[in-house]
Amino acid sequence: MQFKSIDNLGGLVTTQRADEMLIEINELEKENKRLSQQVGELEDDISLFEYEAADNSAIVEKMLNDVATAKAQAGYTDLEGPGVKVTLDYTDDDGFNPFTFNSELLLLLVNELNASGAEAISINGERIVNSSEIRLAGNHININGKKNTYPFVFMVIGDASTLSSALNMRGGIFDLLELNYIEASIEKSSKIQVPKYNGTLNFNFAKPVDK
Repeated sequence: MQFKSIDNLGGLVTTQRADEMLIEINELEKENKRLSQQVGELEDDISLFEYEAADNSAIVEKMLNDVATAKAQAGYTDLEGPGVKVTLDYTDDDGFNPFTFNSELLLLLVNELNASGAEAISINGERIVNSSEIRLAGNHININGKKNTYPFVFMVIGDASTLSSALNMRGGIFDLLELNYIEASIEKSSKIQVPKYNGTLNFNFAKPVDK
């Protein structure tokens, strides 16, 4: 395990530091399990509320609709609708990985999709929300704290024609990807599915403003 951790960092690490890293990894795994359990408990609470309130007045019905809308906007609901499937790949014949040298291109593509009216985005099955991180970690890219590598498949809900035009615009993001040896393709679809976000959003410092 120590040897593997050192190798993933691509450099020399002391045995003491390797031990410290393994301890950190174990702590992160414990925290991930705790957060997953918390997500399950919150989903149970929401389900109970929805069940008990189903027969109540129009006000409660509106509250339920507001909750459903808020869950969808926050990324906690599986969504389906028209949109596009974007695939980024690379034909590896020389050991060069353009994604590790230009990982920020994934963020640029997400920004372009959002600017073009995307209502929901996932990458390799990971829902992109406002707290999602896309960053280089060794020889792979972390998305929502999980290891990913190419091909990167974006599932995007929105107006397919608008999204396609924006990505294929002359001098736009697809041209930039091609200049960086990344093969980009796009498919329009009337039925795109974007999974819900499986993490938790914790606020340790921010709190609602009293009116």
